[in-house]
Amino acid sequence: MQFRYDPEHEELARVVRRFLDGVSADADVRAAMSSPLGWDPATVKRLAVELGVFGLAVPAQYGGAGYGVTELGVVFQEAGRALLCAPLLSTALSSALLLDLGDSAAVDLVADLLTQIAAGEAIVGLATRQTSNARQTARGWRLDGTHTWVLDGHAADSFVVCATTEQEPSLFLVDATDPGTSREQIETVDATRRFATVTFADVSGTPIGEPGSATAVVERSHDRARILLAAEQVGIAERCLAMATDYAKTREQFGRPIGQFQAVKHKLASVVLEVEAAVSAVMYAAWIADHDALLVAEVARIAAYQSGEAAALATSENIQVHGGIGATWEHPAHLYLRRATVSRQLFGDPQAHLEGLAQLIDARA
Repeated sequence: MQFRYDPEHEELARVVRRFLDGVSADADVRAAMSSPLGWDPATVKRLAVELGVFGLAVPAQYGGAGYGVTELGVVFQEAGRALLCAPLLSTALSSALLLDLGDSAAVDLVADLLTQIAAGEAIVGLATRQTSNARQTARGWRLDGTHTWVLDGHAADSFVVCATTEQEPSLFLVDATDPGTSREQIETVDATRRFATVTFADVSGTPIGEPGSATAVVERSHDRARILLAAEQVGIAERCLAMATDYAKTREQFGRPIGQFQAVKHKLASVVLEVEAAVSAVMYAAWIADHDALLVAEVARIAAYQSGEAAALATSENIQVHGGIGATWEHPAHLYLRRATVSRQLFGDPQAHLEGLAQLIDARA
């Protein structure tokens, strides 16, 4: 493959960027992050209807566009650049997981969910980091358990839950309105993305997917999450690099722009190298996800590690270049740092990515 986007991908990026310039400026981000929901419902609806981003990788039979991870990566990169507040990641992951279930007794139910997701009419939370307990009773399957760090769990209409049965862990669909479901938002340093702790107490669960297939399906979902988060981190890093560079050209000390000082040049040059490496890693990982399922786990961790490092460096150096003003609440630099910091811990921190990669390579040796 060539490490550059096709003209169609470049046009997609331009369209998404133009749209986000109008709905995700600094004032929009601050308004969304301070709202109870965490995003503007009108903007989310426009994302679904006008841009079709929620159904970008959903097959046409469910109302989507039928594209792949590469196209999603383009959107996530622009979303990171604009610090978009929207249930974009949870939607992309839930739709991919539902499509990955294979044969299921709940085919019609899954099809209806995918159609609603593509139209921006439903949010499905993934309660798959931990496992609940599932038992079969005269009333059907009943689930009990607590799941932390459920992405957009505070607003989900339903949940895909990983639960232990007599077989290997299986997946169940739970209606969020079930009286036994309770949720509490988790406060993090990043107010632009929401998480919740969700507790199920004797709730009704509908089995979806093959019994005992949850472990493999969830891990594939996590690999996709790592790639999409990596694309978002690249967008964050690119935006912070641009912010720092522009400021270094205009801010003067001792009668000349600070960008002429060697120390500032070194800072920005280091960021450029990290960002370029991250761009290549993400593009390759997205391409592999669409073409070679056997290598996805490895390249996903490589992309996650490299993009996390790039975003961490770019966001911190952006604040350093801006000096005191970069650390103030009024300046947007700290919002990018907060998003990058929390995202760097999701679906594995840097050390976990390196250890996981070593295990995968060792297993193939």
